Amino acid sequence: MSPESPSTSAPSASMTLLQLASGSWIGQAVHVTAKLGIADLLEDGPKSPATLAEATGAHAGALHRVLRALASLGMFAEDAEGRFGLTPLADGLRTNAPGSLRAYSIMLGEDWHWRVWGELLHSVRTGQGAFEHVFGRNVFSYFGEHPEAAQVFNAAMTSRTGQETAAVTAAYDWPTRGIIVDVGGGQGALLSTVLRQNPGVRGILFDVPHVIAAGRELIGAAGLGDRCELAAGDFFERVPPGGDLYLLKRVIHDWDDERAKAILCRCRAAMGKASRLLVIEHVLPPGNIPSWGKLLDLQMLVLTPGGRERDEAGFRALLGSAGLRLERILPAGPTASLIEAVVI
Repeated sequence: MSPESPSTSAPSASMTLLQLASGSWIGQAVHVTAKLGIADLLEDGPKSPATLAEATGAHAGALHRVLRALASLGMFAEDAEGRFGLTPLADGLRTNAPGSLRAYSIMLGEDWHWRVWGELLHSVRTGQGAFEHVFGRNVFSYFGEHPEAAQVFNAAMTSRTGQETAAVTAAYDWPTRGIIVDVGGGQGALLSTVLRQNPGVRGILFDVPHVIAAGRELIGAAGLGDRCELAAGDFFERVPPGGDLYLLKRVIHDWDDERAKAILCRCRAAMGKASRLLVIEHVLPPGNIPSWGKLLDLQMLVLTPGGRERDEAGFRALLGSAGLRLERILPAGPTASLIEAVVI
């Protein structure tokens, strides 16, 4: 067999290591095809690199090289005529695909994100977030000053929520009446789904002003304007009172224990005796058990001001410090768990 012939044997440890070490190349190639909207252009069938380049303003030869590399990994497929088509992996980059990851893939390759990951060593040496090291302010202040970056980030978070929503909504016995307060709820993707499935429930979407402005369009498009109040504010200062169920989806992991406790204390102050809190996060498994959350934990390390993923003991202690008791943990697919807590 020649050195260039394909092999059916398992890759060697050194080859696996090489693929891991060069993984950032793959991520950036995925980002490029997502940003150019290649998967959307292939919805009606395979196309040549020249056709795709003309539609996207790209260089045909360079685009061919990117698509060829990704096709070798099962993302896109080249036919005998040199045209590229969708595969199940590439289908997830279509804008309208169920659980589309196009927006998330775009975010991961943006300049502000790419530069921060380039300073992972700084975070490892100092224990401090790389974002502030690179930009001189935390990521949330940066988004307040850079609306285009904030738009990319918000779309990415909505994208991830869309990927998880079915599992999250199926894993919990949602109330059929009362008020659900989604604290730090972004554009309202999860809350709008819950409200549609439970027509007797009302909602309050609570986030910072520039995020709420973006959420207004989503809530309106869902036809929920009469059942969902949009409230802008700072969850370190106060949380809307009167809710029967409070949601915190992917909020606590953005912060260190001190600031996470402050958010939980604001929720605790707003909750009634019968209210419940539902924290939606990764719960890290012990030891060497594989978990995407262990990689996401590195994202928290570089991107956020002290954020981290936590295990069950960490959540139990954190909730307890805020006057809340962890009642149960419900799995919701491979990337999320529902952590239910009540007032002590």
